[in-house]
Order: sequence, then C-alpha cells, then structure tokens
Amino acid sequence: MSPDELRDLFAYIAPDLDLMAAPWSLIGSGALILLGAPVDEAADLDIVTGADGAGRLRAAWADWLAPGEAKPPDGPFRSDDFARYETPLGPVEVMGGLRVRGRLLDVTGPIPSGNEQLRILRLFGRPKDLAKAATLEAWLAAG
Repeated sequence: MSPDELRDLFAYIAPDLDLMAAPWSLIGSGALILLGAPVDEAADLDIVTGADGAGRLRAAWADWLAPGEAKPPDGPFRSDDFARYETPLGPVEVMGGLRVRGRLLDVTGPIPSGNEQLRILRLFGRPKDLAKAATLEAWLAAG
C-alpha cells in the first residue's frame, strides 16, 4: 500500500479501534508512514492490542477475517489471538497479546513515537526490521 492508501485505511478503521474499549497501538511500516517517516509502502497495517481487544475486533470484523494457518508455537513472535483481515481498503493484522521472544510487547499510545518504534524494530531484530530501524534512525537524526 502506498502512504495515501495506508492513511485512507487507517481513517477507515480508526472509529472501530476507538470503540473497542481496549488499548491498541500501531507498529511496523504502516505506523512509520503515519509518523511521516520516509517509508514508501506497507504490506498491511499492524495493530497490537490485548487478547480482549483482539477478540472484540474479531467479532466486529468477522466478515473481513482472512483464512490462515496458525504460527509455529516455537517461533520468536507469538500472539494469544492473531488474525489477518482483508478490509475493503486493505489488509490489517491484529496481534492480541503479542509476545516477542517470550516477553509481552509493551507499547505506548495509538501511534508510538519514532524512538518507541525504533525500540520495537530493534527488538524484533529480523533483517527487514533492522533495515527499517536504520531508515528511521537516519530520519530521526535529520530532525
């Protein structure tokens, strides 16, 4: 998705996020785009919330639920409730109770700051995350 498509998608689902009565945060390329970082595209919009919030979205977005296979139980990323949705404006992944290497991911605010996104990308540690971290770090340093 282009930055404009991502912004439209977020505007489309934001009312549902606000109504679900559970904390949520955006992470990944979509969050970086919404922060204004120099990211050209996002495959989807990633939402982290608690298992209760994920359950509420699962009920609200049942018509958009995409079929998928469970992630391996021994992988570095585990969610208590993971789902991918194909909304009319683009894909959304919801990670309820996301654990990274066994520890619950703690995020702050709907769209965490650049420094918080940098911390999360480094914590994930995959090559694609570290490449995004380098781009973000350079953008933050440029002011």
